[in-house]
Amino acid sequence: MKRQARAFRIAVASGLLLSGALIAAPQQETEYLILRNLTGTRGGNLVAALDSDPPSFNRMMATGIAHSIVTDRISGDLVHVNRATFELEPALASRWEVSKDGRVYTVHLRHGLRFSDGSPCDADDVIFTMQALQDPKTGSPLADQVKIDGAFPTLAKVDSHTIRITFPRAVGMGLRMFDIVPILPRARLLKAFQEGRFGSALGPDVPPGDVVGLGPFRLKEYQRGVKIVLERNPYYWKKDKAGQVLPYLDSITFLLVKDRNAEALRFQAGELDLLNSVSPENYALLRRSQGHSQNFVQDLGPGLRIDYLWFNLNSGPDRAAKTRVDPEKQSLFEKSEFRRAVSLALDREGIARAIYLGLATPQFGPISSGNKPWYDPKLPQPAMDAEGARKILAQLGLTDSNGDGIVEFGAKRRPLEVSILTASGVAARERAAQVVRDNLAKIGIRAEVQLVPRNELITRILNSLDYEAVLFGFGATDVIPEALTDVWYSSARNHFWHPGQEKPYRPWEAEIDSLTTRLIQSIDPAARRAAFYSVQQIWVREMPSISLLAENVLVAWNGRVGNIRPSILAPAPQLLWNAEELTIRGK
Repeated sequence: MKRQARAFRIAVASGLLLSGALIAAPQQETEYLILRNLTGTRGGNLVAALDSDPPSFNRMMATGIAHSIVTDRISGDLVHVNRATFELEPALASRWEVSKDGRVYTVHLRHGLRFSDGSPCDADDVIFTMQALQDPKTGSPLADQVKIDGAFPTLAKVDSHTIRITFPRAVGMGLRMFDIVPILPRARLLKAFQEGRFGSALGPDVPPGDVVGLGPFRLKEYQRGVKIVLERNPYYWKKDKAGQVLPYLDSITFLLVKDRNAEALRFQAGELDLLNSVSPENYALLRRSQGHSQNFVQDLGPGLRIDYLWFNLNSGPDRAAKTRVDPEKQSLFEKSEFRRAVSLALDREGIARAIYLGLATPQFGPISSGNKPWYDPKLPQPAMDAEGARKILAQLGLTDSNGDGIVEFGAKRRPLEVSILTASGVAARERAAQVVRDNLAKIGIRAEVQLVPRNELITRILNSLDYEAVLFGFGATDVIPEALTDVWYSSARNHFWHPGQEKPYRPWEAEIDSLTTRLIQSIDPAARRAAFYSVQQIWVREMPSISLLAENVLVAWNGRVGNIRPSILAPAPQLLWNAEELTIRGK
């Protein structure tokens, strides 16, 4: 009888546990993030354009702009970079503390967080997300961006709403790297992760209801090649000053429009509410019609991407067998005076006017002048001076002895001819390369422009080293200098003029290496700024790469859309980064 009673008690207890598993525990009250200066009107649909279909709806697997634009709207991160102020702000994490040595961060999650399907989010989801990110089987392109010195930070669960993040050393940028990491639902994706198919679990054919995130919107409909519709996430964790839960919009519709001219025409016709990117030609047309419509067109100034001209500096014993540059020409390229003469010869203003209709900005340092938090405003910006450039070349022994207009170099006094590679298919840069060729001809350098496919160009820059000079563009997706440490370090693969050095080949590269290390390890903002200003000054003095110009960021939107706060940061959409705040006026 006692045994039966004991069995009965166990059965009852088990039944209660099973009932508890089937009946969700009471949801904690949501700890909202209050945007105290924000007001708006609820409702409405915003229409924007994408130039391609996203390959998946998993932000962790994002590989292109269209992919990021959609998945950023349905994802939430621990902390978030404000694209207007560039400051790091709380997001899913309400607050955090950092140890005195700058290595350990204790992060506190908001209470009551729920995914877009209503399921709770807690520390287990954060730990799971980082496990998935670190797994080589996932193959996430975001993985390297959260590594420090090649190692991932360690995450430990303190309790259901507290995580401890430990880095191998002090990290100057703090938690900023987590801005890009979407927190994903463990309950829904654990099985896919365990089976090694996490990366493909949210492919383009997934049912919309299976795409679950913490962003302001969730997937409602996807018609390949036609449109993507996002609807309001009813469980979002932000409110405005009046206590209204965000987002304001009922939905966002993305139409697939592959041609930028067609996109501009549809905007003019009122079929689109905004343009995240406008070409100089379309910008001019939209400006002329601005007074006759409710559209706004804005030039945000230079973006973060710069076009550079550089010479092959792959010198040294480790490169002697690989480089295919004439040794005497290579010796000339090594001289900073030669590179400075070439820089003086370039008509940056003329290129900006003729090719970009004045909607590009001359550049003179390693980062864009549009990067206002980190750009050194005291960097010299010399005007074009062909005569001054010829004098420098003459001091290097480069003179035109036979009057044919081409200077001679080397022991045999050969005419100085340089081949400049640039990627085919980018019309503006192809035209800029022709202007550079003409500028160099005026100082006695005969340049030949060769157009090659982009992939081949990158291979020749980083692997075969088979080139003399290159005109190419690149830029960061954030303003902090850490975004380009793979350029600053001499050992880095993307130290493009001489990548992957075993040890710094030039004293000034060793100096930049040391300053970069000081920058990334210091948690003192003043020390970080001083270190990077020194990097910029060395760059301008030595000129390993000649900065040419940065295209201005051009955007447009319909006046019925409120709370627009344009941003120069890419690849995030310049007008949609704060989609939860956007409101439709006069519905």
